[in-house]
Amino acid sequence: TVGHLINQRARYYDEKECFKVINGNTFDSYSYKQIWHRIIQLGQALSNIEIKYNNNIVVGIFTENSFRGALIDLACLSFHFPIVPIPVTTTAEHLEFIINNSEITHLFIGGVSVQVILRDSKIDQNSLVIFHLDDHSDAIIHANQWENFISKSVEYDEINVLKRINDCDIKDISTVMYTSGTTDNPKGIVFSQENIISKRFARALALPSFSSDDVFLCFLPLYHTFGRYFELLGSIFWGATYTFAESPYFKSLLKDFQVSKPSIFISIPKRWIQLMEHANSINTIDDNDQLQNEISSLTGNNLKFGLSAAGYLDPDVFHFFQDNKINLISGYGMTEATGGITMTPTDDYQPDSVGKPLPGIDTELAEDGELLIKGPYVSSYYFSKTNNSTLVNGWFHTGDIFKEKNGHLYIIDRKKEIYKNTRGQTISPQKIENMFQDFDGVSCAFLVGDGLEFNTLLIYPEYDTLPIEFSNDNVSSIREYYSSLVQSVNSFLSPYERVINFAIIKRAFINDEELTQKGTFKRKVIIKNFDTIISPMYQKNYVTLSYNKFQIYIPNWLLREKGISKNDIHWDGSILSIRNNEKNIKIQWTEDSLVIGDFTYNTIDNIIDLQTILICPQLWLGNNSFTDFIGKSVFRITRFEHSNSIKLQFPFSKENSPKFAKNLDESESAVDLFELHKSTAQLYNGDLNGLIAYSSLLRSNRAELKKIAFDILLSFRQHENVSV
Repeated sequence: TVGHLINQRARYYDEKECFKVINGNTFDSYSYKQIWHRIIQLGQALSNIEIKYNNNIVVGIFTENSFRGALIDLACLSFHFPIVPIPVTTTAEHLEFIINNSEITHLFIGGVSVQVILRDSKIDQNSLVIFHLDDHSDAIIHANQWENFISKSVEYDEINVLKRINDCDIKDISTVMYTSGTTDNPKGIVFSQENIISKRFARALALPSFSSDDVFLCFLPLYHTFGRYFELLGSIFWGATYTFAESPYFKSLLKDFQVSKPSIFISIPKRWIQLMEHANSINTIDDNDQLQNEISSLTGNNLKFGLSAAGYLDPDVFHFFQDNKINLISGYGMTEATGGITMTPTDDYQPDSVGKPLPGIDTELAEDGELLIKGPYVSSYYFSKTNNSTLVNGWFHTGDIFKEKNGHLYIIDRKKEIYKNTRGQTISPQKIENMFQDFDGVSCAFLVGDGLEFNTLLIYPEYDTLPIEFSNDNVSSIREYYSSLVQSVNSFLSPYERVINFAIIKRAFINDEELTQKGTFKRKVIIKNFDTIISPMYQKNYVTLSYNKFQIYIPNWLLREKGISKNDIHWDGSILSIRNNEKNIKIQWTEDSLVIGDFTYNTIDNIIDLQTILICPQLWLGNNSFTDFIGKSVFRITRFEHSNSIKLQFPFSKENSPKFAKNLDESESAVDLFELHKSTAQLYNGDLNGLIAYSSLLRSNRAELKKIAFDILLSFRQHENVSV
């Protein structure tokens, strides 16, 4: 079991580095012995809690990747406490379903964004025991502090915890992982110790070069199988070092490469593409050796293996890294198989192949080409009161159509209506397409987005029911009508499911060629046949609005968050507005400055990129018109960058006289981006009570927010009133 595995590795590797936690340009290091000691301590605390709950606890983890979250997971897996990791991308409604369905009794939470989701859900928080994983107090959700949890360990004997390692049947439920499917509610996939451990041996057989000499740089989420099993448990299995990336954002990863100097890096397709493009952009010399040196330097001079997970990656990218001495491999998998099912051999990459079956799994192609699998690491059932089997006649049906050539497997179609975007998020196109069928004027809607950054839509009109006349003279009105439909459907979808752009097509899909006999889509055929219409919708990751010589760039993710398409947003050179939405914002160039909402900025550019402003909070904190227009998503931004292209003019009017502040020691509550915004607005209006939140923040350990707050306070040197 997992407990045996970690215990043995701790005794064998002892003081060898197990975990590294990056913090800026340094890192904290923990040996195998130290990690095992901490896992035992958490097991003691959980055992003490279990006694008080009559041996009936279920643990949930709801956090971004964190050191403490990983330790809780490993402790539960080692000492047999049922545990449920919850995706941080879940909606408030799905969070409620997961907690109720799995009957979680104790929930560990980390970070502000997950607390917002928890707060917005309808979950009775009094029925849960909630613990913070972070040291600093988070004011959004009232919960027990980490030290309060750890203190419970002293009341339970270590020897009795260690006895629990043997206290299980390896086929019993160990953990449940929830994944979105074609139905509305997530599916709970059950894993036993047998599933987890047999997969570790299978991966080791497939990758004999991996060893205790390796260092993993890891940012794949620990609530997904690849991050949780391959990276976290896999690194322990190999006796390697697991490094917690400080952030999943690309610029942070470039820094993390230099700090951790990994030999193995696993990432989503988008990051490999960015890494390739970045290497090409800084290598201006047409020299292969120079390029190879550049890539080696970028990745810390030690990277040997790369894996691309959770989506399609173009063969050109594979060849690029393989030609430059980084063995990039890929594969095919799903949660029900504890992750990977196939893998491209390290010495036999074939373009567009997902490789060969991993050791320990049997595969078979059904008559229609659907891949069927069975083996010790294939989950046997979905979690419910009846525990519905995942198997049909002993085989798990993947829902994907394959062909085999020279022992390699190739995906040629999807039988089940599901796909993943470039971030590895699972989307059910049929669910979204069906939502358009009830509208007048829609004969057919086809969702595009498999392996892409966002979703777009092909619409074939139903002319007889279209509520406006269809003619070449009426194109703008027709697009406006379909925009309203997209906006309506988006309001019922999660941000990553929303439609960003659409195209009206001139013909219906062709039977037998683009449609099956049942009338379902042959998706790959349709995408190929309509490529000239689809491709332009993905050429930029932003929408451009123009007026005379000026332009505004609006990032696609913001449209997705707001549930609108590019056709819904308009700028007349003065006011930026959204159709069917009362909120608008002033964006207007003057002779020597730029007005955005309540603030005036200095810039010499004729183009303003809203992304530049959004990720530099110093530019918008306190700008109420701006935050009202953008919406709550502005306060969930976690990646910050300074901008030199635009400067905020000091926003005080000379008439403002400062109001005296209360005692600055009154508040010790956590300050998030929203609180900092409200406090900054107070300061800019002369109310020095805004300093109370600043004082609390500057005493915390939240380095990035402290830097932003410090920059804003420095700007007050420009104030004419010396008392300020």
